[in-house]
Amino acid sequence: MADIANILRKLANDVDSGSNSHVPDRPTPGGHNAVDVEVNRLFASYGAEASRRPLSRRSRSTRPRSSFTRVFCCLSRMTQSVEPTKFEREELEATGLGEKKVTFFGDENNAEDFKNYILTTYPKLGDCGGFEILKTSGMTRSRNLVVLPCPNTGYTIKALKENMGHAVIYIRPMQKDIELSSSVVCESPMLGPMERCLTCEKQFNFNELKVHIESCRPRTECSNHLPPTLENEHLNAQTSDSDSLINQSPTEENTDQLFIDLTDEKTDMESLSEWRRMREEQDDEYNQSLIADQAKELQKMNSEESENRRRKAIDERRAQIASLPELAHGVPLKVKYPSGLMRTRKFVLSESIKALFDFVGEVEDATEWFQIQEALSPPLRNDLCGTIFERNIRGPTTLFVQWISSEDVEFMQTILAPDGNDNHNKADYNSGTVSPLDQPSTSNEHLASFSPCSEQEETVQKTNLQTILSLLSAKIDDDSPTSNQINVVRDYKGNTHNILRSTVQAFSRRLFNLGARLDVIFVDDTKVAEGAVDGGGPTREYLRLLLKAVQQSSIFVGPENSKRLRLDSEALHKGLYRQISQMISVCIIHGGMGPHFFSEKLFLQVCGKPTRPATLDEVDDETFKEMLCKIKEAGTLPEAKAAIEMAEDCLSIIGAFRSISTLKQWDMLVQSAVEYYVDGRCNVALQQFVDGFNTLGLLQEMQKHTDLFRIIFVEDKKPLRSSDLTSLFEVNLSDQDTYKRELETRTLCFWRDWIIDVEAEERNSYRFETT
Repeated sequence: MADIANILRKLANDVDSGSNSHVPDRPTPGGHNAVDVEVNRLFASYGAEASRRPLSRRSRSTRPRSSFTRVFCCLSRMTQSVEPTKFEREELEATGLGEKKVTFFGDENNAEDFKNYILTTYPKLGDCGGFEILKTSGMTRSRNLVVLPCPNTGYTIKALKENMGHAVIYIRPMQKDIELSSSVVCESPMLGPMERCLTCEKQFNFNELKVHIESCRPRTECSNHLPPTLENEHLNAQTSDSDSLINQSPTEENTDQLFIDLTDEKTDMESLSEWRRMREEQDDEYNQSLIADQAKELQKMNSEESENRRRKAIDERRAQIASLPELAHGVPLKVKYPSGLMRTRKFVLSESIKALFDFVGEVEDATEWFQIQEALSPPLRNDLCGTIFERNIRGPTTLFVQWISSEDVEFMQTILAPDGNDNHNKADYNSGTVSPLDQPSTSNEHLASFSPCSEQEETVQKTNLQTILSLLSAKIDDDSPTSNQINVVRDYKGNTHNILRSTVQAFSRRLFNLGARLDVIFVDDTKVAEGAVDGGGPTREYLRLLLKAVQQSSIFVGPENSKRLRLDSEALHKGLYRQISQMISVCIIHGGMGPHFFSEKLFLQVCGKPTRPATLDEVDDETFKEMLCKIKEAGTLPEAKAAIEMAEDCLSIIGAFRSISTLKQWDMLVQSAVEYYVDGRCNVALQQFVDGFNTLGLLQEMQKHTDLFRIIFVEDKKPLRSSDLTSLFEVNLSDQDTYKRELETRTLCFWRDWIIDVEAEERNSYRFETT
């Protein structure tokens, strides 16, 4: 307002000087100029308001001190390149690091002031040889951190304003971790605040310090560009997948970059991953080798301990039986061992059964545990007590011995179980019942179980399968209704279509009962019933011929002993797939006879187990197979396209025709066509085939015990040995020192020599169809 008054005063003086230059100015009251008075009058309100303003508002010419407030987060590791997790933040804050809101005052271009503020806020950074600034990179949700390169003059508030925005500013130590020791990365050498090198104690600028560290630190600490901290973390199995190694070695190409891109460290990341993978593989191999060695050592120790117990038991039995005299008025008991050895001793029935066990178990090949049993009687284990008479041995008899191996897990569990087998045997004895597993048999299966060549696992497996089949066959109704009569016409020319046709006709009857006994009648050419060739077993002979006819039916394709399903639309419409699987079920449950011609894949499909992918060899159509072979064997893309065009009709039908541009695509085309032809188009037939095995609950048992049923569905590749055939027969010789006994022993030698020659392929092989 004073300026306005001066201007007006000057204008008024100029006007007055032009008109009355000789008249002097008249002073106004108070000694003020008239113009000043008038101006004060006109602008009195403004002057009063101005006089009431605070004095601080008038000092606009003085520049206030600049301030800068941001949230900082100090990290503990010099290699950390991702944002800390919630747990890590809490741990950092507990140690005086982590997030803090910092306000800076002073010159925004002064790097030394900025450094002092940071070190004041985070005192622990003062012993780490400098620090560097990081910021989040990429999208908002990205947790990766990149380094903000230090400007020529060092980190300043101005540099942070230009590059950081309002995001959290991360700080990490430069030369060492706050808690761990590790190597660091470097930046381009320029000017900046001074800092001491912890290795050589020399002063360097912030930017020059990073270059100096690489040359000052021994190379042995940075082998393979891996920080020792990371190596230690790996060895301690405490490395985090979120940690990554950032390589910031200065080169001529990256010294002018403002930010470090994580993609530039792909090589180091791959090297670190490869190193970790190799270490993990080595650790796994070492652990597996260690476990295997420990298992072998444990097995060896167990074997030695078991052998020691066995020898000790034999010695104790020999000592006990030697102290017991054999009484002349005792009852003779004959003992038959698995090796064929037979021994006899007289016992008084009122004696303890322990004496009998000591006599049985004193032979050289005895085991620590064994069982003895009469025919049609429950087995007696050698840890039982009581008298011989109390164990239902009432007179002269033959006892069969069964050695029990210490490797029999199921039996050892019964040994260790409290109140186990003893009470069980007592219950069986008192009740007079015999369990299917314990009951001995006078048939060949009983003799095979005591053969010296039978293994424990095979015996258990066969027994379990026999038990399952026995339970299934127990559901069969012994009454044979008229609808279950099957009239069979035998074809003497070897053709089996009559057997299959007669069976389909019988199975198609509305009242035919698969759960009832079959009534089989063989009829000759004159339609007269003839009975069975084997003299009393027409059903078993019929089932054997039926399996042969099923094997040659039109629904199967493939080698003789490895059949798979073949699609037959007429058979599918008539339900022949279901009927044939029912026939196989009847053969297994009614007669105990398995097909033995299923392929491994078909058997697994029936049991609902995963199978291997289909192969080109399983395609039975030779024309289509040849087309697919041409596509697969094409050497170039044009050749493959030409082969696909030739097979366009066939491929279009199955929905596999497509255009290709790479080798992988035409391999996928061939594989998809093969899988559809072999498996896809037979899905409905397979479902119908599987449904037939529900007969008498066979399918459920097959799915539950797949490994047990494999031996009766899939060809048994185990060759028949002479010892197996020998064990099937029991020799009944005449009395000793007779002429007939001499002829019988000579014949027995001829028989055994002949089967040994057959096994050695020195004689022609034979196939017993009716055996």
